[in-house]
Amino acid sequence: MSQSPAGFPHPAYRAIVLDPSLENARARLFGPMLAANTAHVAMLAERGILPKEQAAALLRAIRMVEEEGVERVVAAAPLTAEDLFFMVEGELIARAGPDVGGNLQLARSRNDLGAALWRLVARDLILDVMEKILTFRQSLLMLAANHVGTLMPGYTHTQPAQPTTLAHHLAGVWGPLERDTARLQAAYAHVNQSPLGAAAFTTTAFPIDRTRIAALLGFDGVIENGYDAVGASDAMLEAVGALVISASSLSRFLYDLLVWARIEIGFIRVDDAFVQISSIMPQKRNPVVLEHLRAHLAYIYGDAAAVQTMTHNAAYADTNDVEDDIQIPLYRAFGHAANVLTLFTAVLDTLHVNTERMAALAGHGFTTATELADTLAREFHLPFRTAHGITARVVQTALAAGKEADTVTAADVRAAAEAITGQRLMVTEAMVRRALDPAAVVAARALPGGPAPDRMRTTIATSQVRLDRDRAWLASTRQHLAEATTAREQAARLLAACS
Repeated sequence: MSQSPAGFPHPAYRAIVLDPSLENARARLFGPMLAANTAHVAMLAERGILPKEQAAALLRAIRMVEEEGVERVVAAAPLTAEDLFFMVEGELIARAGPDVGGNLQLARSRNDLGAALWRLVARDLILDVMEKILTFRQSLLMLAANHVGTLMPGYTHTQPAQPTTLAHHLAGVWGPLERDTARLQAAYAHVNQSPLGAAAFTTTAFPIDRTRIAALLGFDGVIENGYDAVGASDAMLEAVGALVISASSLSRFLYDLLVWARIEIGFIRVDDAFVQISSIMPQKRNPVVLEHLRAHLAYIYGDAAAVQTMTHNAAYADTNDVEDDIQIPLYRAFGHAANVLTLFTAVLDTLHVNTERMAALAGHGFTTATELADTLAREFHLPFRTAHGITARVVQTALAAGKEADTVTAADVRAAAEAITGQRLMVTEAMVRRALDPAAVVAARALPGGPAPDRMRTTIATSQVRLDRDRAWLASTRQHLAEATTAREQAARLLAACS
């Protein structure tokens, strides 16, 4: 085991740097480190670089250390041990002897090992967050399926714009989440590449098999260039970038829910399980879970920004700030994302929707005016801008008289048309009522992407197919990792039989 300089570590260095790093390693890296050690020893023995008897002894030592656990390793380590790597190596040497345990690091560096460990951890975090996104998508689909006919006002610039349905609005929410899934799949593909065999950064003269050790750890490929393997940080940035994009989409949906939950809007009611009262105002019913979600989404932004900032001027090589230190905010960002999705799904699954209130406001604020203009253009072959002007005059006149859309008559439209064009259009009451009816407006928008109930049922069905496809990808990916674990354990058993 390497010897640290005399007097190492300074108390301040231990408190500020080593202890937090060790805490992270204890929580995250112990299992992956032992898996990487097992794969490395198996590969060395298979290539004839390490005698099989030595490999068997090392593998027995690794198993003993695994069974005793990380706390035992840390407690037994000398005060001068600077990190978990040296602590584990020291335990293995103590059990297998210096002549055997000292060969664990043949054809390997702490550099390529460290680069591999964060990838082993991050890929599982990516899959965990992806699973939670898939669950959230399923909740959205189920909610939408129950509300394909639930009328509501759609908004632009936070103002009532056109009538739509709750299902149509929710489809706009799960669209980005489908792309978030694709982004995480792409990030996983880049994270799940093996740097092992790069050693310090120039590889090694030993005839190792980089592909074999990658396969034993479930990596999908090998990062060929040694500098790239131990120095690049783009995979980290891609991973947290996917989280930030997802957080942005979720936070915008959360904004809608906060507005909808206001008592004067009253579209939704957050379940009592997530509501707190006021200490002084007896009438208050505060949907605080939405505020907590907003705060936890901000945590994702903060830790992702830390990861991004730490890489911006780091040397392009193995360096501690983008090796050990960067892992802490990286893992935290994924932890926050997982928490947000878990909590948000629970809120969505228990949400109470006030369909009557939504429907009552679906046409409020003349949200059907566009359809009236469209009707005039279709029925009377007017330029749309002319039809738009007639409708604008109808709306202005009605508002001045304190009227809403459901009180506008054909005579009102004919008067506006004559004032704008000088012509008396044969507008009927049936035309006006159909154009200004929110349900009719929604039903007429049956193109792909529109809110018509039958169209939305098709949209939900096709979205379910995509969700099932993404679930199959996740299951297949996890099965691949499980098979790699089985192959690694089998290789270790075969070597252990050689002792």
